[in-house]
Amino acid sequence: MSIKIKDIAEKANVSVATVSRVLNGSDKVSLETRQKVMKVIEKYNYKPDKIATSLRRKKTGIYGIIFSVKGGRVLEDTYSTKFLKGVLNYLSQKGLKLIVDIHESSDIVEYYNSVIQSKIIDGFILLDLRKNDERVQFLNQEKFPFVVIGRNDENDFIYVDSDNVSGSYMAIKHLKEIKCKKILYISGNRGIPVSEQRLRGVESASKDLNVQVDVVFGDFDEEKTVEILKALLKKGFDYDGIFCASDTMAYAAIKFLKRFGIEVPIIGYDNIPLSEVIGLTTVDQNIIKIGYSAAESLDKLVNGEEVVSLVVPSKLVKRSSTLNFSKKYFK
Repeated sequence: MSIKIKDIAEKANVSVATVSRVLNGSDKVSLETRQKVMKVIEKYNYKPDKIATSLRRKKTGIYGIIFSVKGGRVLEDTYSTKFLKGVLNYLSQKGLKLIVDIHESSDIVEYYNSVIQSKIIDGFILLDLRKNDERVQFLNQEKFPFVVIGRNDENDFIYVDSDNVSGSYMAIKHLKEIKCKKILYISGNRGIPVSEQRLRGVESASKDLNVQVDVVFGDFDEEKTVEILKALLKKGFDYDGIFCASDTMAYAAIKFLKRFGIEVPIIGYDNIPLSEVIGLTTVDQNIIKIGYSAAESLDKLVNGEEVVSLVVPSKLVKRSSTLNFSKKYFK
């Protein structure tokens, strides 16, 4: 049976308020009383409920992440899994908690407002950043703590982001190095900052390295990727290299093209566990570190500490989906 604060109070023959003052380091308790209470606490190895304690301090020690996708996709999305692992790695070290929620409706600002008014959460980590993001505008207006994953043109917030420009540049450079001359880039969603950054890297590499890259938008969706490839096959598929904006898109491309006996070098993005299993060359943006750093930055922000934005370097992980072609065809 776990001992509670009222039990400590009874055994020390003091009020619950006095025990609370001792736990909170108040100077309104005499040294003699403090020692008496601490003796009981140590004897019974009492550990205060961190959430209840923080509620009394007007902080809950709880942070929130709200996904704007269908519920099942959060569990299926290995990017989200790795990201949450990084967030929880930090929070668990600090005895802090995380609420993960899903909201698909258009009234997103009203929803964030309702969460703030509930006084449950101390701050948010924002995902899926957009241009002129109304969540950012609202939270800035409310002066409510938040950290963003990604950057946009405004950047009037603290962010943690991967270097999307250099990541996509490295992918195109690698395809060029293995003698690809006509590359297909299947991008993410049109018009969102992360897609624009990766497209910037692709275009820079295309220009610098003098290699043709055609761009289509696949919305980070496997089915859309297959639709794009079906349409290209009807016209006559003549690409000798493919770069996809996610590993799941790249995997969908490999499976689809294999049905038609088409094998070309393919690169993905994210370095999810599946990538190692199937030997997919991919851009690793260190998702776990991004999640960890976001949680750390938010915690510091909530506690009034100085925080600066962070860009996490990306790296290219070369595997058989491109290296086999390098060995076989381009010696």
